[in-house]
Amino acid sequence: MTFLVTGESLVDLIGAPGSWTFTAVPGGSPLNVAVALAALGRPVRFAGETGDDFFGGLLRDHLIRHGIGIGDLAHAASTGLAFARVGADGSASYDFRFEWRLSAPVALDGVTCLHTGSLATLVSPGGDHVRALMRAAKAAGVTVSYDPNIRPSLAGDHAGAVALTEECVRLSHLVKVSAEDLDWLYPGEPGLDVARRWAGLGPELVVVTLGDDGAAAVLRAGSPGGEVITCPAPAVEVVDTVGAGDTFTAAYLDALHDDALHDGALTPARVAEALRRGCAAAAIVCTRAGAVPPTRAEVNSFSLGTGLSRAEEGHT
Repeated sequence: MTFLVTGESLVDLIGAPGSWTFTAVPGGSPLNVAVALAALGRPVRFAGETGDDFFGGLLRDHLIRHGIGIGDLAHAASTGLAFARVGADGSASYDFRFEWRLSAPVALDGVTCLHTGSLATLVSPGGDHVRALMRAAKAAGVTVSYDPNIRPSLAGDHAGAVALTEECVRLSHLVKVSAEDLDWLYPGEPGLDVARRWAGLGPELVVVTLGDDGAAAVLRAGSPGGEVITCPAPAVEVVDTVGAGDTFTAAYLDALHDDALHDGALTPARVAEALRRGCAAAAIVCTRAGAVPPTRAEVNSFSLGTGLSRAEEGHT
C-alpha cells in the first residue's frame, strides 16, 4: 500500500512543564502520521506547505531523514507554528500561527490510501482543495482515511465546523476521531452514538480513541447499527501525549494494509488487531518527549498485557 498524506506541517514549540522555555520539533498531525507510517516501513508521500525559513528547513530535513520525499511540498509565505504547553499530567494545549492554501494539484498516481484531517480540512482556502482531493480519491477507488483532530482555536464557527467535519466523514472509508473531538463537536452526546451515526454516513469503520481507556470502533459491516470492537490501553509512564493520536492512526492504518477494504477482509478480528497495534504504538510514543514514533519491531515487541473485547450494539 502506498500512502499519500496531505495536510499541515508545523513546527511544534513544546514548552517544558511549568516553564516558558520551548523546544522546536517537527509536528502537525498529518506530518506526524506520515512520519509514523514511514517508521513502520510504509512507502509515503507527503503533500503540504513549508516556508523558505529556518523552521521550513527543519521540516524538510525531518521528512528527508525519514525517507519521505519533498517533491509534493508547496511554498508558503512562512512555516506554520504550534506552541504546545505541557501540563502536569502530560497533556498538551496549543496556540497556532498558521495559514493554509495548498493550491497546487496533488497527483494520485500509484496511491492506494489517502490520509488527511486536522487543520487542513477546515482552514480555508486550503481546506476546499483538500476536500476536492478526497472526492477525487474516492472516485478513483483510493481508500480515504480521515481524522478530524479538531483545534477549537482555528475551527471557526461551531456549526460550520460540524458541517465540514461531517462532509469529510461522508467522503471517507476509514475515520479515526478522539473522544475529546467528539465532545467538542457534539457536547453531551455519547461518543459511540456519534460513531454509529457517522458509520451510517458512509465509512466502513469509525474508530474512537479514548485516551487512558484505549479505543473503540464501529464496524459498519457488523450487526445492525454497527458492531462495536474495543481495546484497552496499556499502562505506561507518560512523558507527554504529543503525537499519540497520530501515531495510533499510522499504526492502525498499517495493520489494515493492502486490500483490507476489499472482498470482506475488514473483519472484526482484523479491526481488533488494528486497535491493539494502534494502542501499543500510542503508548510507546507517550513514553517519549514529542512525536517520536516507534518502529515496526518496537510495536511488535510491545505487549498490552490485557485482552481485547467485542461488544454487540447496546453493550459498551
